[in-house]
Amino acid sequence: MHSVQLLQKITIDPLDLFSPERLRPEGLWYWHADRWQSARPTLEHTFEQRQAQLERDRPPLVVLAEADPVAFVASFWAAGRRGTPLLLANPQWRTHEWQQVPVPVGYRAWGAVPPLRPTASPEQFADGMILIPTGGSQGRLRWAIHTAATLSAAVQGLRQYLQQSVLHCLSILPLYHVSGLMPVLRSLWTGGDLYLAAHLRHLRGAAQPSNLNLWLSLVPRQVQQVCEAPIPWLSQLAGIFVGGGPCWPTLLEKAAQQQLPLCLSYGMTETAGMVCAQQPGDFLGGDRACGRVLPHARIEITDSGQITVQASSLAQGYYGHPWRERVFCTDDRGKWHGDRLYIWGRASRKIISGGENIYPEELEALLLSSGWVKDVYIYSEPHPLWGEQVVAAYVPLGQVSQEQLATWLRQRCSAYKCPKRWLAYPELPRTPQGKIQLADLFKGKDCPPPADK
Repeated sequence: MHSVQLLQKITIDPLDLFSPERLRPEGLWYWHADRWQSARPTLEHTFEQRQAQLERDRPPLVVLAEADPVAFVASFWAAGRRGTPLLLANPQWRTHEWQQVPVPVGYRAWGAVPPLRPTASPEQFADGMILIPTGGSQGRLRWAIHTAATLSAAVQGLRQYLQQSVLHCLSILPLYHVSGLMPVLRSLWTGGDLYLAAHLRHLRGAAQPSNLNLWLSLVPRQVQQVCEAPIPWLSQLAGIFVGGGPCWPTLLEKAAQQQLPLCLSYGMTETAGMVCAQQPGDFLGGDRACGRVLPHARIEITDSGQITVQASSLAQGYYGHPWRERVFCTDDRGKWHGDRLYIWGRASRKIISGGENIYPEELEALLLSSGWVKDVYIYSEPHPLWGEQVVAAYVPLGQVSQEQLATWLRQRCSAYKCPKRWLAYPELPRTPQGKIQLADLFKGKDCPPPADK
């Protein structure tokens, strides 16, 4: 077990956390029309409008799917201020995803929300409930039940770990996702500056922020994009948290060569983001672990390698399925090296072919290091003799053939691990967080579905 003293339970006053004064329009900037602009006009108008709507209608739930980042922040703040139950949603969801959204009669929709059929009762949504979506890459959505208290615990834990009373952040990840939401709360709840942009490409066209003492969060694919087309001023930031999936060794080498101040981390929606993170300087000093445990968390690894988490930031469960135990058993496998955490991969992705255990993350890292593959996803499909066989969906770089890739890989790993089928794509369908979208991956392809896990 590795942990430090869990943060003491403190009384959270949502009226204070979500006070209008914390929005600090003078410290909130967003990318628009190729430059950083003050968020004051949109922020103040939207907040007042949303407050008035909640006061007038008193809805049992707000569904928030705002694509505009400033409107999202103002709407989130208005619901938090009043304690109205809030469900975050992706403005880009399709019919299949929207059909999974639980709403009661009388719900309020903000943003790009289509008409939804009520399937829930108002009593299922408690005051102060903040439902954050997780999953969806395989068509199954869940909402982690958070509150101002759990989200605030995550902010306070990181602030204590970094020994910084004020956190200035730059957020470019989707705000409906915990990876995009938490930088917003870190800034606004600690009195820091906040810069908002909707895409990484916006940072290429914008002048560098006037405040570079910023914390940025990226997923590995975005780090790859930065390494391929550098944005010089990113090397001057306070730190770049990287999570949402494993980074392959060659990518980390390129990032180090460009002096990107990465801070590898580990966390999830259920824990309101990071529960492990590197300190500034660890990565450029050669460390490749996910860092140490943050003050608000406790992590244990079982004999089988399964990671379990206790944290004051831990969600209360999933909508419709509250947790009785305050220990979250993750799907991740890892190990300790001293007090630093290393992640092996996800247990649910493990392939068993002919009785041999195969971990897709290992093969993906190898192929990405070849220089012949831009993107790759390893999975399994049923096989009558071996149980499962390995399949590689990949985006080739140049004119490389499947035979060349197979030969290259067999020289570097055991033959039983090598894919038996190779499927080339112009691009792999991924979410903004870098998760593969399986339904889109198999659309139009003559191949069986993945092996049932």
